[in-house]
Amino acid sequence: MKLPDDHADDFGALNEEPPAPATEAPASDPQPEFVYRDAEHWLQELALPHYLRKLGGAGHRWAPNWFDYPEADTLIQLLWEYWEQSRLDGVQAMLVYFRDYFYPLMNVLTSEDGPFHAYDKVMRPELPEPFPVYNAPKGHFPQP
Repeated sequence: MKLPDDHADDFGALNEEPPAPATEAPASDPQPEFVYRDAEHWLQELALPHYLRKLGGAGHRWAPNWFDYPEADTLIQLLWEYWEQSRLDGVQAMLVYFRDYFYPLMNVLTSEDGPFHAYDKVMRPELPEPFPVYNAPKGHFPQP
């Protein structure tokens, strides 16, 4: 039986030999292109059309200038980037994304006590329609 030494991997398993030094750099895979160029386009073209909820009253809260709310801005950008990553992993990954991330986080984001709780605008009662949004100022989203 071999005793643990410096050649144990992160999970405690022993490597038979220390890793050989790399002789050449592994070929890097080209980065896949994003479907949406930024969070704003993802939100307007995919997220909000797939998240139709009743606004105002006892319903959800939303502000068209969502990018001015740091909590919302950060969360939406993260949801967009994770959506881009999940789509590459197939259908099951996308289902997990929507179940575990998109719907729970959008529900928190648009809840009565979420970041838009104080946004005061009379909304039309007809449903369903996507939440209104304004375009962010030029340069607000850095290009990847």
